Amino acid sequence: MASFSRVPMVDVHSDNMSEVWPSIIMAMSNADFVAVDTELSGLGDRRRLNAKAIEERYSNICEVAKTRSVLSLGLSCFRGMTSSNLNSQSQASSYIVQTFNILFLCEDDFLVEPKSLKFLVQHGFDFNKQFAKGLSYYRGLDKEKDCSFKTPRHLFSELLSMKVPVVVHNGLVDLIFLYENLYTSLPASSATFLADLVDMFPGGLLDTKYITDQKDQCGDEVGSCVIHHPHFPPSYKHVTYRDCSLKPAYNIADNPAAYRNGLCPSFAGHGWCAKEKFCPKSHDIDLVIDMDKYTEGKKSRKRKRRQENKGKRAAIDQSQDELAADDNAFREKHAALKQSKDTSLSDDSENESSETNRIEAEDTENNAKKVSEEEIMKMLKEKSLNQSNDVNGGHRAGYDAFMTGFIFAVYKRRYCNGESRDHVQDWKNKLYLCGKNYPLVVTKSSFSKQSKHHLEKMSRIHRTVV
Repeated sequence: MASFSRVPMVDVHSDNMSEVWPSIIMAMSNADFVAVDTELSGLGDRRRLNAKAIEERYSNICEVAKTRSVLSLGLSCFRGMTSSNLNSQSQASSYIVQTFNILFLCEDDFLVEPKSLKFLVQHGFDFNKQFAKGLSYYRGLDKEKDCSFKTPRHLFSELLSMKVPVVVHNGLVDLIFLYENLYTSLPASSATFLADLVDMFPGGLLDTKYITDQKDQCGDEVGSCVIHHPHFPPSYKHVTYRDCSLKPAYNIADNPAAYRNGLCPSFAGHGWCAKEKFCPKSHDIDLVIDMDKYTEGKKSRKRKRRQENKGKRAAIDQSQDELAADDNAFREKHAALKQSKDTSLSDDSENESSETNRIEAEDTENNAKKVSEEEIMKMLKEKSLNQSNDVNGGHRAGYDAFMTGFIFAVYKRRYCNGESRDHVQDWKNKLYLCGKNYPLVVTKSSFSKQSKHHLEKMSRIHRTVV
């Protein structure tokens, strides 16, 4: 279990960058891995971002990255309190974490999308603060003004120089945006881009969307880890807190049909809803999780019953084969056994059908005995209203970066502690591809070269980063 109920984030902007800069550099340099997330001014046509052909998809995302901007960057630095080597067989289960939410302001002209800005405003993003105090940067190639220290582009160069593993969530878009906005001009082909990434991130890229999508590796429990945060005195005004305490579980068994009807199917299936706060149904992620557990529990009971019936059939068939070896001596017994088998199979079929009907009848029985649908819908509506009104510490790149890192830490704890197989190596440099059943492998092809702009930029990083 996680040992924290709220996450402290250091808000970084032009007023305090000089003060906070040493802390960011220290946190990154000591980290076992750094999780990153971005808030963007828009993503363009989502269908083009998920084009079937990978090269077309890359080209479309590049076009968006060259015309939009990064509004904020989240950095969450995880340092193990015991073993800190990602490839060690004795992995750390406790981490001290420092999280930074950094506001940016692109000085080049950029497009904004009302839908994206509206979403951020509804989740507490402060655009007044961003435009007044965002750290200035320019897209594409380095410009003379970027030579000064303590700029967003220099901060990104510092991260690359640390050579630590970097964790993302569904991170292809983030990486393309970061490359164009904080590194240098994007190359024309995806093969060159991937070759550049290999050189930029020698510690490897880890995508939690890809990791969690490997369901064949995952059981019901994915392990646990303990999180510690630095203590910040009340006088340190740059720190804000995001509440993430576990909420009481929904008692789905009270009325499964009512809870199912009250949950937004679009949000439950895809994590978003076009109607957003105007949707009459619940967007509570806790309800989605509890509903999934309840449904899986029903399926598990059915599977168990089928396995028991299969075992009975196998035992009867085995006995029948043994008796058939001496048919003359056991003819009468064989006939009786066959009759017993037919009766047993019929009874098993009736029992399985009865068990299925009993499980499914729980919905109807609970509807009558327990909480009414009207009461459940009222409760869900009130909770959704409270969530929409609570924008304090809402949707932020810093918090999302922390949750990305925490997900990786939990899965790493579950699958890399004391096991002979190194799952981190299995996950390394594989980015999730929406709509595909395979990842985008970050590797340097023998038919591709690294880009000229990347080689020049990396050379400058080696000379100037201190």
